[in-house]
Amino acid sequence: MPVVRLCEDMKEHPKTSKHKCPVQIISLDDQGGLALANEALSQCLEQGDVGDAPVCLISIIGEQRRGKSFLMTCLLRQLQNQEDKDASWMGSDDEPLEGFEWRSGPETVTKGVWMWGEPLWVQVPQGKVAVFLVDTEGSMDLQRQLETSIKLSVFSILLSSYQIFNILSEFKLVDQDYLEMFITVAEEVGKNFNLYPVQHLDLLIRDWQHTSTYGVEGGQEHLKRVIKDLESLPGNDLVLKVLKAAETQCYLMPHPGTRFTRSNRLGDFEKDFQDCLKDYVTTLVALPAKHVRKDSNGHALTGKQLAMKIRDFFQFLEENHYDFSSPVKMAETLANMREQVNRKIVDIIKGEYSEFVLHQDRDTQTETHCLNISPTEMQKKLEEKCQELLERCRRELLGDEQQKEAMVQDVGQELRQMLEGFMSTYNWRFKEMENAANRTIKDKFKQQYKGYITDQGRENKARLQCCRVQPRKMRQCLEKKGQELLQQCEEELRGAGDRKQAVLRDLEQELTEQMDDFLSNLE
Repeated sequence: MPVVRLCEDMKEHPKTSKHKCPVQIISLDDQGGLALANEALSQCLEQGDVGDAPVCLISIIGEQRRGKSFLMTCLLRQLQNQEDKDASWMGSDDEPLEGFEWRSGPETVTKGVWMWGEPLWVQVPQGKVAVFLVDTEGSMDLQRQLETSIKLSVFSILLSSYQIFNILSEFKLVDQDYLEMFITVAEEVGKNFNLYPVQHLDLLIRDWQHTSTYGVEGGQEHLKRVIKDLESLPGNDLVLKVLKAAETQCYLMPHPGTRFTRSNRLGDFEKDFQDCLKDYVTTLVALPAKHVRKDSNGHALTGKQLAMKIRDFFQFLEENHYDFSSPVKMAETLANMREQVNRKIVDIIKGEYSEFVLHQDRDTQTETHCLNISPTEMQKKLEEKCQELLERCRRELLGDEQQKEAMVQDVGQELRQMLEGFMSTYNWRFKEMENAANRTIKDKFKQQYKGYITDQGRENKARLQCCRVQPRKMRQCLEKKGQELLQQCEEELRGAGDRKQAVLRDLEQELTEQMDDFLSNLE
């Protein structure tokens, strides 16, 4: 029985370009195996302008039959009627709710992870944001195994930039336990995909009856009490860390009324509930630009980038045995995935640098090409490439910052060993080619001086005896020419000053010897 299955057909997943309805992205079979609706994922996140646009994903989790799909329907209405500044987006009193399929009763409707099948575009100062609504069922279903909750939580996290935890009546022990599991999963997923574990979390407490203060004001007071209670007990550090975060808020929603629980008409709202619902939905929909999906470096993800992360994860699950039976087992599975991915990243980085060094080696085998780049320039070039690859490695590696930095340091050490090995060879090569070039330059000026002396001797012989140049004047003439050639040679010679001066001293000595031989014959 396959544990992961890719669904390529769209029989159960209508194309979003034709159907304005939810499409199922993740499903579970009777044995708990995961299935990815690949075409539905592509239709949602990669088609049209969505592929290159930032995406905001409003995702809701919580126990079944607690109004998650109903809330999604209200969010959908507001996003489809953004021009409505009052409560008219909620519809008329007798209008039935349509959107995410929902109804009151013990049976659950939504199974797995669903997304609204087309983007809900919101205009922001920077451009447009594609907003998607994500509805998850089964992550807190007590009739299912813990493994199912973990699996669905993974994808709820991946498909979320604004997470709503739908809670009934008050924050209870079961909610605390689930939140701890969810955060554990979120942190591991964050490490594996270089994502913020939880970008934003709303604790939306439904059917609140303990006080008459609702909304954010009442929610934040309740959150303070929850935090105080948890601080008095050991072992709650992980949950407290998230509850205290600036990205977490609590919102209290009153009961909608007994009539509403028996129907799906908007007119059956209690007024307090209607006011809170309008406030919550309107405020949330006004903030998509602030809650686009981002990676751990704070860069916004496009639809294509997010879809690729989901496919990469499914591919890993297909190719490897995995165990999500507990948060510990899940952490081990994801750690194994990180290790495999990181090993590939490191091998690619080292391979690219090795190829780059070999390319520099091949391109500098000839004297002309080698002497065009000094060892200092070559060192700088290799160091810049090394830093470029290490920065890329740091961005692509998975895991927490400490783990990633340790791996980057190890990779950096290997790259620098390649650099130093090549530079040792290059320094020697450059020096040898520089010496050969300088010998050629010296020989050229030596031959020029020899030719000049020969010409002077020939001209002097052709003159009448009385008009021939005297040895003393000839010496002055030859010395002057020698100095001119030495200056020209100095300009053409390569290398540092001390090496150039050594070549010039040798050349000067050889020119002097030529001059002395010529003058002795002249006399």
